[in-house]
Amino acid sequence: MGLSPGPAQVDQLGTRAAPPIVWARSTHHSERRGAAVRWIVLHADVSPRESSTVSWLLSAASKVSYHALVHRDGKVTRFVVDSRAAWACGASEYGGVVGLNRHSLSLAFGNRHDGLERLTDAQVDAARWLIEDWRARYPSIEGILTHAMISPGRKRDPTLIPNFYRHDYT
Repeated sequence: MGLSPGPAQVDQLGTRAAPPIVWARSTHHSERRGAAVRWIVLHADVSPRESSTVSWLLSAASKVSYHALVHRDGKVTRFVVDSRAAWACGASEYGGVVGLNRHSLSLAFGNRHDGLERLTDAQVDAARWLIEDWRARYPSIEGILTHAMISPGRKRDPTLIPNFYRHDYT
């Protein structure tokens, strides 16, 4: 893969430049069984290093995956193709739909989720690019949710990130 411009750069048409994207294919995914992609669900990986998250997601023991992990430097690691359901949401419900894995694309931020670590500008830009790309390819997307919204009382991510505002991605 060649070098690409930093995520904050825009091309001459005013569109956001794609962040660097690498693939680390997870085996933790399943069929959508005809379900349309209705939501993008935002997560935090709760780890000090993205390399630890990548290792965990690729291990047979984890049984967890995301479609994409946005690193602190703006790089994106893709784990599951969009046509498959990543195993990120777990026990979840929103708008009368139970089990959101089949109905969503999952994007995780590399972040300790400790109430102190902020998202980097590169992460915000890369996440916005990916969300814009997904929205363009999936007109069925109804909105942006957080793990905390779909699993209240069980999950809080990414709401403890000091500069995380869901409306920044809608």
